[in-house]
Amino acid sequence: MHTNSRSGPKLSGMVTVSPPSNKQPWQQLRRRSRVLWRLGVLTAGIGLGAVLGGQLIPLKAPKPIEDLQPAISRLADPPGRPQTLLLLGLDSEKINAKNQALAQVQLLLMARVHPAGGLELLQIPSELAVLLPGQQKLQPLTDLYRQGGVALIADVVAQLLANGGEPVLPDRYLLIPRGAMQEAINGIGGLPFNIETAMRYQDKKSKLKIELDAGQQWLGGAQLDQLLRFQGPDQGDSGRRQRQQQLVLPLAERLADPNVVPKLPALLLGLRSKFDTNLGHGEMLSLLAAGLKNPDLISLSRLPLSSTSGPRRLDQQRATPLLELWHQGQSPTSENSLINLEGAEGESTTRALELLQGAGLIAQLSSNSAEQQRQRTLILHGRNPKQALAVRKVLGVGELQRGPLSPGAEVEVLLGKDWLVKKH
Repeated sequence: MHTNSRSGPKLSGMVTVSPPSNKQPWQQLRRRSRVLWRLGVLTAGIGLGAVLGGQLIPLKAPKPIEDLQPAISRLADPPGRPQTLLLLGLDSEKINAKNQALAQVQLLLMARVHPAGGLELLQIPSELAVLLPGQQKLQPLTDLYRQGGVALIADVVAQLLANGGEPVLPDRYLLIPRGAMQEAINGIGGLPFNIETAMRYQDKKSKLKIELDAGQQWLGGAQLDQLLRFQGPDQGDSGRRQRQQQLVLPLAERLADPNVVPKLPALLLGLRSKFDTNLGHGEMLSLLAAGLKNPDLISLSRLPLSSTSGPRRLDQQRATPLLELWHQGQSPTSENSLINLEGAEGESTTRALELLQGAGLIAQLSSNSAEQQRQRTLILHGRNPKQALAVRKVLGVGELQRGPLSPGAEVEVLLGKDWLVKKH
């Protein structure tokens, strides 16, 4: 084997040995002592600094995971399964047998609360007319409370939502009179709301006076009562429903406010005797905790009415796909890309749809046509307004506003009179 005579053969695992130092042993020892001394001083300085730093600027302990969750979700444990709730608003001040013969239901909502978060709302028009067994005349839902109370309304609503299947009664119900509603709103300190047009109305016979200015308002219980009772020039209920829709998100966000949440248990307990409900106190808190965990996961749809004159019946053709979606019971999600378009005038609505689709946006006509012509176009969106801004750029009109959207929609466009002018 031939090797290099200067280096010799290299053996596997051989350790290279450094050449001997020319320094004396005591010099090496002195140098090592200096290094150890400096390291010791440095270590002591770091330790002392940490102690003093902790005293002067107290260190924050990491927050528990549950403290990072929304305040409302810590109010109570969520329900074990999705729960349905029939929510009714009564036009009388109080609930008692004496005024039941005169009272009417002005608000009808079916809600489904999902344990992991998410709230589905289905708006049921109070003027929707039905034919009761043994009766020959259609009656609006608003009048049924006089005849059979909540039990009759719940049974009729179950029949309406069955969509040809087996009727299923809601798990729970909650009937709220006007007086209790006002106390509840005052109890949470009111809520913000933007009133589009001034509201003026007076009825001396019923001692009703409505006087609300246009613009951003902070509404107390009495002001909110006026807002909900106002019908508008046409004396119809569609304007009421529009305002109910617009109130959903401000109310949800106010209830979920970290400053309001601690007040809710005592507030609801104090109001319990003024409600009519089969909900326990703990169940109320549980549904609030789950349903309002993320206000952006609230979907809202409305049963469509027929356009025929006379009593307003359910438009079964348009209601069928909406009810099929309701029965799927899917929790609302923020992963949507659909743009729903709603307008009161067919030609202008179709024109807006063509423009949006021509711009490459995924748009469709809403299953609900607008019940009345709005003054201004409203573009509803979730937490991210990017898609809503793109819609406004295409249409050239529209006021952006966060709000509850229909199932599967990322943006909801409610066309107004300003679009009728713009399209020409």
